[in-house]
Amino acid sequence: MKAGYAQNIITPSLGRPIYLAGFGNNRRAETIHDDLYVRAIAVQDDNSTLVLVALDLIGFFRHDVYEVMETLKVFELFRALDPKVVIASVHPHHGPDTMGLWGPDDKTSGVDADYLSAIKNKIVNVILDALSNLNSASVKTTSVHVPGLTKNARNPEIMDHELTLAQFMTMGDKPMTTLFNFPCHPEVLWEHNPHITADYVGYLRDEVEKQTGAPCIFFAGGLGGMLTPDVKDHSFEEAEFMGKKLADEGIKALSSTPVKSNQLSVIDIKKHLLAAKLTNPLYKVAFRRKLLPDARNEKGQIESEVNLIKIGDLWLATVPGELLPKLGLRLKAQLLKSGAGVAGIIGLANDELGYILPVDDFKYPWNPFKPGKHYEETNSIGKEIGVKVMDAFDELLPGDKYV
Repeated sequence: MKAGYAQNIITPSLGRPIYLAGFGNNRRAETIHDDLYVRAIAVQDDNSTLVLVALDLIGFFRHDVYEVMETLKVFELFRALDPKVVIASVHPHHGPDTMGLWGPDDKTSGVDADYLSAIKNKIVNVILDALSNLNSASVKTTSVHVPGLTKNARNPEIMDHELTLAQFMTMGDKPMTTLFNFPCHPEVLWEHNPHITADYVGYLRDEVEKQTGAPCIFFAGGLGGMLTPDVKDHSFEEAEFMGKKLADEGIKALSSTPVKSNQLSVIDIKKHLLAAKLTNPLYKVAFRRKLLPDARNEKGQIESEVNLIKIGDLWLATVPGELLPKLGLRLKAQLLKSGAGVAGIIGLANDELGYILPVDDFKYPWNPFKPGKHYEETNSIGKEIGVKVMDAFDELLPGDKYV
């Protein structure tokens, strides 16, 4: 197996208004607390090449992903290796609006077209750099439960505390890159924070890199629900504590995990296309106001995808939005039953369709502006998407339909 890594800073300039995404309108960035990044890990075996990209952004739509893919096709290296690519958003709530919902008011997009174009160019270059830096590697994979840092604001009794891990090693058994995957919104800082930051994720990566001497890439898990940091003051101190705690627990788990035999490091990725009816009236208003791109097909459906990734015994399910933990726990159990040694979910992957709920929990509120316990429904394309995502993995995975 071979692995390669690259990264670049995507922090926006404050020379023009930057509208922070994730809470309400007109949250203007005042300072830069820490930089935002695009990071990519490329892995390759004799038959397949895969690139996983993590963006410190609230979301990145499918048409943006495929615009990047079209640009990559002009490069000989990309055509020669023909890699499968997954571009996933980390979902921090203190970065620029890249979707359109958090501008100066509810009728004006917060997207800076020039910034978005520059990001796409940086993603292209980082993917190419990762593919150019492939070196012989081995991998160790494991997971550990880290309770006490997060809560489920929707259904407190349903929790996923699992931290999924992979560490790619040089042939001299030194860390090359460490992958962390955890299901929690990067929103320790709250709606009144005016500083650009990657939140706890930034502290996590810094600590991992300090302890290992190698870069760290982080992917959000199934963080719907609403899986959020369990903090009191929404402070940078709390973000630092959370990030360093996750880093410490992850490194400790990896330190006691043996390197997998290189013969077992088989890489595979399978895609399954899906289409789900868009029924959310708020999204339809956003289309009319040109806040969101109207991606509906002639049947009123949104087309998207899931992917099943295998890196040795690590199986990762990618989903095009924010999967609620009830579905996330079921999906990870299904991965393990189907043959995974370690299971994880990469959320907001190759799309961002909002929350992905179990159909039996979905109840659209009578007044979406006062949703009560059903906030997630007002930020979902509709009731069908949860069914379509889980049905897609039923097709990709062997064994019984439900576990």
